[in-house]
Amino acid sequence: MAQFFGGWLSIRRGDSVARLVIASVIMMSTMLSMFPSGATAATSLDKWSPPVFIGSKGSSATQVDYSVSCPTSTSCVAVNGDGQVLYYRSGVWSSPQSLPLGGSIDSVSCSNKAFCVAVAAGKVAMYNGHVWSFAAHIGPTGDGYKVSCPRPTFCAAVGANFIAGKPSALMTFNGHSWTPYKTTSTGAIDDRLLSVSCSTPQFCMATNFDGHILSFNGKKWTPSHGTAPKWLISVSCTVSKFCMAVTTTGDSMTFNSGSWSLPKPIPAFKSAGAYSVSCVSAAECSVIGLSGAVATWISGRWSSPLKVFPGGYVAGVAISCSTGNNCVAVNDRGMSASR
Repeated sequence: MAQFFGGWLSIRRGDSVARLVIASVIMMSTMLSMFPSGATAATSLDKWSPPVFIGSKGSSATQVDYSVSCPTSTSCVAVNGDGQVLYYRSGVWSSPQSLPLGGSIDSVSCSNKAFCVAVAAGKVAMYNGHVWSFAAHIGPTGDGYKVSCPRPTFCAAVGANFIAGKPSALMTFNGHSWTPYKTTSTGAIDDRLLSVSCSTPQFCMATNFDGHILSFNGKKWTPSHGTAPKWLISVSCTVSKFCMAVTTTGDSMTFNSGSWSLPKPIPAFKSAGAYSVSCVSAAECSVIGLSGAVATWISGRWSSPLKVFPGGYVAGVAISCSTGNNCVAVNDRGMSASR
């Protein structure tokens, strides 16, 4: 993957054109500003644990991407670019274990402790709480897949195949099989679906780097009305049909009452690389940025940023919250912190 550290962009295994584009945008934006004063403190959200190293030996040197999903306050599953899976149980991480999905694993989503789906390069494996299934092909080979599973009987996945002129992959799972959908992608590098979030089998949102948003109503995917900002990197939706999407340039926008708001700067991440968002309700979302800082949005007000990971900027972070007070974050140096 692409790594930003110390102002230089270096190439690691699992690279893709899109990661180079993302990292380049982030590199430019982070030079503009860091953390401005004036972030409004919504509540005290500073009870994060010290970060711990959870990766395999040597991962911190190669810096591989991590994804995490926490269906409960005491359980999470994480996957990484080393092709490994890790389990978080009651505050303790297991040792990394190999998950044979053919290399770097892009994303994981768990609807409960007994059902998780991991995706990698157009292949998928499922977890029943004890063992993982054999890998199965679901879409074109690529290294940019994301998946969201609100229930064991439903998932949605998007995949950026990074082949010029080819559209993004878009599919849903009904508990038995995967169904592909056509997209209107132009095939441009930025016109790739990079994030998806579903709160029910009848409500999903998928976003891309070119400012396009697709919504799913249980039967079809439809482009959302209005114009979204470019550089959308992450979206999170709740059962009340509320969503928040964030950009790498530090903006957020919300979907509520059937429409998207205009983008607004996140005080903690203004031009400083917001990267992953997790919402637990229509009144609370947490965002982590590439600096390792977290800010929480509560009823329209942002908390002051709290840096949960030390060191400089990285090229990948992720956060998953089961409740407002229970979140787990991971970064591409194999570090994890929780609150």
